[in-house]
Amino acid sequence: MTSARSALTLVGSTIIGKCSDSTALDRIGGARKVFLVLGVAATALDILMSFRASSINALWISMIPSALFQQNFTVLKALFIEYHDESASAAERAGRIGKLGMAVGLAFMAGPLLGSVVFKEYRSASIFAAVCLLGAAFFIVLLPSPSRTISSTQNREEISVEKESVPSSASLLGFRRFLPDLVPAARTPAAVFIMVSRIFMALSFHIFQTIWAVALRERFNFGPKDYGRYFAFIGFGFALSQGFVAKYLVKTVGETSRGRRQLLLICAVALGGGRFFIYQTDNIKVVYAVFGLIVTALGVINTIFTADTSKIASPSELGGLFGVLGSMESLAGISGPIVGGLLARYVHPIWGPLFAVITLYGLVFLMILWGYEKIVCQGKNAEKKKKD
Repeated sequence: MTSARSALTLVGSTIIGKCSDSTALDRIGGARKVFLVLGVAATALDILMSFRASSINALWISMIPSALFQQNFTVLKALFIEYHDESASAAERAGRIGKLGMAVGLAFMAGPLLGSVVFKEYRSASIFAAVCLLGAAFFIVLLPSPSRTISSTQNREEISVEKESVPSSASLLGFRRFLPDLVPAARTPAAVFIMVSRIFMALSFHIFQTIWAVALRERFNFGPKDYGRYFAFIGFGFALSQGFVAKYLVKTVGETSRGRRQLLLICAVALGGGRFFIYQTDNIKVVYAVFGLIVTALGVINTIFTADTSKIASPSELGGLFGVLGSMESLAGISGPIVGGLLARYVHPIWGPLFAVITLYGLVFLMILWGYEKIVCQGKNAEKKKKD
């Protein structure tokens, strides 16, 4: 089901993201708000269909609307960036974007906790979810429409120059040749660099989940309430890291390109090494402590990458770029569980997938070490100097 949902999201993320960049719906509040409402409606239909489902096939069908059309986080990131000044420093961008990630993390914390502790049956949980969706729709209607200035056109021209003049060695083994020209900004070296990094990270996450979900149940006897507390802890850590820790770290050591690179390298080590370490202990308190470090590192690296992404595309392409990034991560959601299962079956039940996870984060580490400053941080500045 995870792979099927990711396959649908692969299609929906790019299409919805690109369509949200349109100016054709400005008279009714803008395309971004329209597609945010569509996402809420798709989720409501999902809840209604799953509530009335009486078979596995019906549950599968109920998943389709939200998997295709619920791309609100992609659209919200683009909308959120449009609300802010393009000249903001790295720390300011990280702090602003981190707040959006913090809201998602808090929701991720509250949802499993409420589902496992407060609500005892699916009916009451569905009613509460429907009330939350009504609240979401209300606040979407109240959102102001961002104004797109002339700097957007200038930025788009700079991106076109960068796309044409950056040498092919920066295309990461020709990966961008496989990207559709639907979103030109997605074919720039900086976008491809971030895209490949996030694909490796998403792959490692899904491969790891094939063994970690089993480990929680078999090694620590996790039940529904244990899972609720566990995911609440993950959500709280993710919210804290994106809302506060990322901004503090970027402001302290990451204002320069070299400083951000060092910060990203530390996060990559923590993400790969932490997952290896938790398989060396049977102490649940140690597991929670290490996962706190892992989630913090994940929040920091995601915030920095999202802030960098906001400088790659003009506002008229932001939705499409975030949509393409989401689609590429969905590819990992399709293939990751399959790869993890095959490694566990044919190589080793634990060390096969775990070695793949460590290898993928090792590749992310090397990419950041050798290419982050040159491709992501300095690429646009170099092109501006060429124009001058």
